[in-house]
Amino acid sequence: GRGSTQELKKVFFPTMKKVDVAIVGGGPGGLAAAHGILRAKPSAKVAVLERRSELTPMGAGIVLLSNGMRALSAICPGAAKRLLDLNETRNSTATTYINSATKTEKLVKGNPSWDDKERRYGLRPASAAWYQLQHILADELQPGVLKLGSRVTSIECDEDDASGVQISIDGSSDDVDVLKAGFVIGADGFFSRVRAKVVGDGNPTYQGSRLWRALVPRASKEEFQSLVYSGENYTFLYYAADSSTACWVLAKTMPEPEKTDKTSMQARNQEENGEEIIREVLDNIEDSNEEIINIVKATDPASVTTHGVYVRDPFANEGRDLWKPATGPYTLIGDAAHPMRPVGNGTAMAMEDAAELACCVQSFGLSEEAFREYELRRIPRSQFVAQKSQITAMASYKKMSEEASKLQLMKMPNHLRVANFSEDMDYEDWLHDIAYPELSSEVPAFHVTGKVEA
Repeated sequence: GRGSTQELKKVFFPTMKKVDVAIVGGGPGGLAAAHGILRAKPSAKVAVLERRSELTPMGAGIVLLSNGMRALSAICPGAAKRLLDLNETRNSTATTYINSATKTEKLVKGNPSWDDKERRYGLRPASAAWYQLQHILADELQPGVLKLGSRVTSIECDEDDASGVQISIDGSSDDVDVLKAGFVIGADGFFSRVRAKVVGDGNPTYQGSRLWRALVPRASKEEFQSLVYSGENYTFLYYAADSSTACWVLAKTMPEPEKTDKTSMQARNQEENGEEIIREVLDNIEDSNEEIINIVKATDPASVTTHGVYVRDPFANEGRDLWKPATGPYTLIGDAAHPMRPVGNGTAMAMEDAAELACCVQSFGLSEEAFREYELRRIPRSQFVAQKSQITAMASYKKMSEEASKLQLMKMPNHLRVANFSEDMDYEDWLHDIAYPELSSEVPAFHVTGKVEA
């Protein structure tokens, strides 16, 4: 039976333990990867190593558009249903768009864009707080897979055993436990230590903008109105996460912050910094309206997080710098694989990664062959989505819009999950009109080149 995620506390290993797959990072991407592997190969021993000792509410809101919901449904139908049920409680009825430069205000009732996606692709998008998706995925996982309070300190190939990787884990006590894994998946975010170890291509780069995000109690359980405010060089968003919580996000162009938290883009601030961060936000939005200033003033300082936007340039080296294939018993997933601009595609792409990885494990077993095939299938699609995201994000800032208009998109790649692919198809159809095979372990191996293995 499921245990409440709130009760998930610290789990210690015996001194040495062996698993088939260790997933470094217990965010939605890492948890989704565990679901996918266990769905494709239920006998696999999987450990998800999460450095935090408790899954506390933190971070921002996320959106899963139809492609993300399709992928989530393939690997964990229970989680997809719970997310949609959660969305029923949001009761978000309209969005107000305010542009301070043009002094215009527009009210849009309902969510026409989501209605359209549901009609065209058969699955309604959903939004939630980041931690809510994390909690749902953790809750749906079989007990014992998620290892909280497990901070990875080193990853080394086992010299005595060519098929194994030794992972040193530091708990909150002084003991360092060692886990032995046949395979390792890096789901450890933008500043991935697994990527540093296996690809070694440096850190992502600052993109000239910074984000502040917070979760706040909703004023009313009744109808909720979202808000999008465009200022001179910032955007402020305010939207419902569920029946009792709303989320706000401030994005602003500015120089790189001196201190950068390299542990997580969802990192919780130190309690004592919270009030300082609130003051910083108020300074940055002083020319906005009273409603926004009141929303920020009412925010619990402990719930605010802030970080710079760091990505790997999806246009550099013809897109090849975004995600480089790993070698050996390693691969990457989510932001560790393809850190891209936060315009609503990141979480969905992590869900797609998990679903495709599951399909490859189903076809080729838990093997290096499965990992290389997964990368072959996912890299071109990730490059194209990252390029589109980069252009969208840059075009939203007055300072960067001219530069964005000069960027050359790569050719839209064929992707085996896309229905009725053609090179000139609509991007929305290419992104959202996807389908996955039923995941079970009785399917013949199939390479992306179309070759069927005996």
